[in-house]
Amino acid sequence: MSFDYDVAIVGGGPIGSTLAYKIAKEGYKVAILDKKKEIGIPLQCAGIVSKNLMDVNEIPDNLILNSVKGAYLHSSNNTLKVEKNHTEAFIIDRIAYDKFLAERAVNNGVKFFNQYKVTYIDSENGIIRCQNNMEVSAKVIVGADGSKSFVSSLLNEKFNYFNASQYLVEINTSSRANIIDTNAVEFVDLFAISKILPGFLWCIPTSDSSFRVGLFSNNSYKDQKEILNSFLATDERFKESSIIEKYHGKIPIFDKNKKIVKDRILLIGDAASQLKPTTGGGLVIGFDTTNLAKDAIIKSLDNDNINFLKDYEQNFKKKYAKELNYQIRVQKTLENLSDNDLDYMFTKLKEKNAEEIISKYGDMDKQSILVKEFIKRGLIFSIIPKVFFRKLISIWSL
Repeated sequence: MSFDYDVAIVGGGPIGSTLAYKIAKEGYKVAILDKKKEIGIPLQCAGIVSKNLMDVNEIPDNLILNSVKGAYLHSSNNTLKVEKNHTEAFIIDRIAYDKFLAERAVNNGVKFFNQYKVTYIDSENGIIRCQNNMEVSAKVIVGADGSKSFVSSLLNEKFNYFNASQYLVEINTSSRANIIDTNAVEFVDLFAISKILPGFLWCIPTSDSSFRVGLFSNNSYKDQKEILNSFLATDERFKESSIIEKYHGKIPIFDKNKKIVKDRILLIGDAASQLKPTTGGGLVIGFDTTNLAKDAIIKSLDNDNINFLKDYEQNFKKKYAKELNYQIRVQKTLENLSDNDLDYMFTKLKEKNAEEIISKYGDMDKQSILVKEFIKRGLIFSIIPKVFFRKLISIWSL
């Protein structure tokens, strides 16, 4: 059987474009089919990534809007400050970055089809049909079509989400004096609020006068809008400010049982729910996972045997299962806490010198390092209200 392409990738976002680029560089014929008119639009990301991004992909300096070295963690009445001595995360221009990665793929031989919405896939024979009646065939089909993945729906019965909403907020010149901490642009603010757990609210500085303010949770978009508007109305920094843009989207909920390989199909990125359960971030994991996918795909192509695609699923679980399982446990620990419980926990964290511990052991991507340190020091049971002890034992198997 003849094929139009070795690999056809559904979805031209950052993960799909990066995988396409890597495979094309090895001399294979690759196509991307994307339903959007313009890559990266609308923005559906907070745009903060750990410094580890530099280890798994390239990013031009001009697309880094700001660098931060720490965070203020807030409950209703308490605040923890955690920081590193160096840059811990980058605030990036996600729209421009998505376009950069897509252009890099095209410049390395990838055929890019814009406004091609996929409506049908024959996973056994590698046939893809689009809404405009175009049909292509490929030896391997990759679903990189994001949180509302059509390709994933062919492998899995359901897709669970959190809702996410975000504003781009500009502080008026007259209100800049309201920023008490002159180093505010070097820190992200994260707010733990019981009614949006296991999600949280963030305030991310893109410059000294603009912020991305958003949240993810199980709440409706209408409720999220009310929460964000209330926050802006009560936070001193934003009492005289303007909302420049509004965004909303879906964040897939990680599912360890999700099927990510079937016949000629392979899922990656948000389509495979490959993101951090605690934060919903997926860029660093996704970029790193493109190497696992590339190796399995090339092995399959070189041996003319699609069974080698299963190596990808096995290797992903082998590399990430333990880390993501730790994060799921953290999420389950927090999701039922009240605001009073959160205040109690933050008070205990201060008493136990947790700010220093989090600053030393905290890692945006490998959160298990900090969790293990907490368990080692016996902090898990000392910071959570006693009423939750039985549940804690169940969650952590202690």
